[in-house]
Amino acid sequence: MPSNYLRCAVFSAVLTLISVPVWGDSPPHDPVHTESGQPLTAESLASWVLEANPGLAAIEAAAAAAAYRVDPAGSLDDPTFSYAVAPLTASADRSLNQKFEFSQKIPWPGTLAAREEAARYEAISADRDVDALRLRVIAQAKSAYAEWRFIDEALAIHHATHALLEELISTTQTRYAAGRALKQDALQAEVELADLDNHLLQLQRQQATVQARINALLNRAPDAPLPPPAPIADTAAPPALETLQTLALAQHPELARLDAQVAANQRRETLAEKAFYPNFQVGVGYNSLWDDTDKRPVIGVSINVPFGRSKRRSELSRAQADTRRAQWSLVERRAELLSDLAQARAEVLEAQASVELYEDRLAPLPAEYLEAAVTDYQSGSGAFLNVITAEQRKLNTDLSLARARADYVRRLAQLERWAGEPINASRSLLSGEQP
Repeated sequence: MPSNYLRCAVFSAVLTLISVPVWGDSPPHDPVHTESGQPLTAESLASWVLEANPGLAAIEAAAAAAAYRVDPAGSLDDPTFSYAVAPLTASADRSLNQKFEFSQKIPWPGTLAAREEAARYEAISADRDVDALRLRVIAQAKSAYAEWRFIDEALAIHHATHALLEELISTTQTRYAAGRALKQDALQAEVELADLDNHLLQLQRQQATVQARINALLNRAPDAPLPPPAPIADTAAPPALETLQTLALAQHPELARLDAQVAANQRRETLAEKAFYPNFQVGVGYNSLWDDTDKRPVIGVSINVPFGRSKRRSELSRAQADTRRAQWSLVERRAELLSDLAQARAEVLEAQASVELYEDRLAPLPAEYLEAAVTDYQSGSGAFLNVITAEQRKLNTDLSLARARADYVRRLAQLERWAGEPINASRSLLSGEQP
């Protein structure tokens, strides 16, 4: 059945998305231009993934195949031409007797239209499958960008902290040589620097993991170079939940796919009802076995006798059950979509508030605390332990801010997936502007 074929195509496409691709000496097309100097943004990465990902190409081909089934579904079967000969009738004074017949099967009125409409709705369902997978891929790409940006910020924070610790070690060694500091201060700084080097190893592992993940989406080698990520600037609040719900219910491809599936199943119900009526076969022929030439041309019609009504009732009941299943699946997915949308929006609001809290209050305080602790230690009025404590707090706070920004982008990508369009377009609709 076409619907089973399309489900298999979707499943194969999803497997392609999450699997590691196989390359030859070079990929067929690489949309990433690392030499351009342009930083990587969430939008540019999503655009590149849509262009290069093989999973999307596979399901787009499946949708094209479904579209090509529409015209044949509404067409008559090929006509039949038959020919027969009576070989023993040939003689010197008599030509060989032959029989020709040309016939065409004609289904009950409305059957072809229902069959064509069922195929057309299957094609619409396949197109919406493509749109739904495209939303999923865009969300994956933007989430991967968020992790790429977080790793970049974390490495920058690490290098700044490493430079600070090296400066503190130099200061401590100088003070220790002058007898104005304890040896344990220098040792404590060395231990902190070793811990920081261990943290660098973790960041490098995460960087390689994210790089391989992004390159898999792009159908590239895992260690292929990527542009540096652009900063995350905009952390605005999402549109109202009612606005997002209205947009999702009106245009989300998952709902449109199920709605098309309901319509296709309803057309199959019509086909099952048409099966209770006979089909026709009309034909014209010529039979030279008749001596009378007026009897040789033949025109005829035949019909099938639709016995076995219990079999046809079972087919109709099955089609009706498939329609009910599709209808309830639509109701269930609509409820799930609204729930996913509300949850995703709440998570975006949480991430946005977290970013604002870190930027306005949490991040400035550890920086001031560290500056004061270093100043006090250099003047001899503060303990070195206060400097280490302040350094650790600033490091953790800076990393938490970078994580909060990345979480905002990742959660916003999920919200866009459930809304069915970019949030910038939703904000434009909310304000009455053209997206």
